[in-house]
Amino acid sequence: MKLDLNHLSETKIGYFSHGARLIVISFKLILLGLAGIIHSIFPMILVTTVSDGIKKITDEISNF
Repeated sequence: MKLDLNHLSETKIGYFSHGARLIVISFKLILLGLAGIIHSIFPMILVTTVSDGIKKITDEISNF
C-alpha cells in the first residue's frame, strides 16, 4: 500500500469528486463480487457478468 499525500493535486481532482467516483466504483465491485458468488453456486447464470463488469470498470478507471 502506498501513501501519497499529493494524490489529489497530482490527479487534479477535488476531494469530493474523487470520493464520489470511488464510492460508485466500490459499490460496483461489491455487486460484482456478489454476482461472482452466485455464479460459483449456479454456473449457468450470470455467465459473463463479472468479466464484463471488470472490463467496464477498467475502462472507467483508465479515463480518470
